Amino acid sequence: MKFTLQHSDTRTKARAAELITDHGKIETPIFMPVGTVASVKGVHQKELREEVNPDIILGNTYHLYLRPKTEILKKAGGLHKFMGWDRNILTDSGGYQVYSLSNNRKIKEEGVKFKSHIDGSYHVFTP
Repeated sequence: MKFTLQHSDTRTKARAAELITDHGKIETPIFMPVGTVASVKGVHQKELREEVNPDIILGNTYHLYLRPKTEILKKAGGLHKFMGWDRNILTDSGGYQVYSLSNNRKIKEEGVKFKSHIDGSYHVFTP
């Protein structure tokens, strides 16, 4: 991975950069469609690729962990293959979802134990 600062503004602290990963180039600032559970809703995959043409999409660890589940993603050969997406993917930590489920979680130094909002099963995320 390579990060190059292209431009910066001393007054506003705004900056433009280029990030090169194994899945392509990302120029910032950038529009990043959200594919929470491995799919960008409201747009066909072909339209996403050809018309929206994003360099990166965002997934959510909490939602991907619960559905489709880690085992399915592994069997598919990873998130890129599961999604049929050869460009960059950013996954967030899922921490916001776990934190917002205050009635269904316990946070300790070792990690967080939470109850799935889907089926009521218990899970643990560790640092």
